[in-house]
Amino acid sequence: MLNGSAGFEVVCLGCGTRLLLVDRIRSAEAAAMTDHLREHHPELRLGTTAALGTMLDHYRVTPTDPGDVPPEAA
Repeated sequence: MLNGSAGFEVVCLGCGTRLLLVDRIRSAEAAAMTDHLREHHPELRLGTTAALGTMLDHYRVTPTDPGDVPPEAA
């Protein structure tokens, strides 16, 4: 998921955590993003199956520069 040649950076709008550098958001990345929201932002009260659009409302997804350094592994 953390890939130095990735095309997009995913940052949590609630806490500013730089969560992922990815080439696209697949099921595994969406699951990690949902897990982050459930663990760090329980006030959001996501349902058992959060809709992708609802989950993405809490993130900023921006194109990256080729030289970006991946975030530190947590």
